[in-house]
Amino acid sequence: MNRSAVAKKNQAKVLLMMIQGRIVPADEAKVSAHDRGLHFGDGVYEVIRSYAGQLWGFEQHMARLERSLREIEIDNVDLGQVRRWVLGAFDAVDRVDCLVYFQITRGCAIRAHVVPEPLEPQFLLMIKPPIDNDEKVRDGISAITYPEIRWKRCDIKSLNLLPNVLARRAAHKQGASEAIFIDQGFVTEGAVSSVFAIVSGKLILRPLDPQILPGITRMAIKGIAERLGVRIEERPVSKDEFLRADEVFACGTGEEIRGVVKIDDQVIGQGRPGPITCKLVEFFVRHTRSGGTLDELLD
Repeated sequence: MNRSAVAKKNQAKVLLMMIQGRIVPADEAKVSAHDRGLHFGDGVYEVIRSYAGQLWGFEQHMARLERSLREIEIDNVDLGQVRRWVLGAFDAVDRVDCLVYFQITRGCAIRAHVVPEPLEPQFLLMIKPPIDNDEKVRDGISAITYPEIRWKRCDIKSLNLLPNVLARRAAHKQGASEAIFIDQGFVTEGAVSSVFAIVSGKLILRPLDPQILPGITRMAIKGIAERLGVRIEERPVSKDEFLRADEVFACGTGEEIRGVVKIDDQVIGQGRPGPITCKLVEFFVRHTRSGGTLDELLD
């Protein structure tokens, strides 16, 4: 397939592109060569899934975006305008089930680590169809473990994702779907997901700290587990305990909840998504597809 055909194939998967609030054709979407996001990854992003005509967890995503911007000191973003742009783009695709990706960078300037500020923040948004995840949800996925090589502020949803890309490439080369980062013998999170273990009927997850992202779907999992009567224990989890767990699963906005049935060629549990994982998936699917909100799960 030639380069032009590849480009057209990729564009066909894009439902809408927006630059600085203006909707543009996908093949005409361009950013400045001076954008600090391009040179330094100097920006943050969010991805929101829609269900039943609503952007699910919209307020929580916006709160996390605001925190990420504050933590990297981009303090001149009109969040009201960002909100209007995101909702306007969603309306423009008739509120179909989709994934809404948007990013904000510090702005444009001749490449230098420190430049005169303030700059005009740059906004890019892309809407794509949701991920076809049914097979992986049904059968589970395999994962590898990977050394924790990321920076020490993974709680910020920044554009600096090269370590995640390398980890996922390593997983792909080994026929796996996800890479689980290991730091000094303990699990942090997946390259694109939060990860959980089920041990003796309890849901075990790492407490929030600067090494992991405060996941929106992670919030939902905790709320669902409470409703199902599953005990929750927040504590560090070692790689060895993960490998011995009765069940392991990963979750994220795009790929939802997937049981992890093999890690580093070691079968987890019975080699299929376990009963508690399946109950969580069933509740999550029923709740989101019927118009249920994240706020309802957090009450």
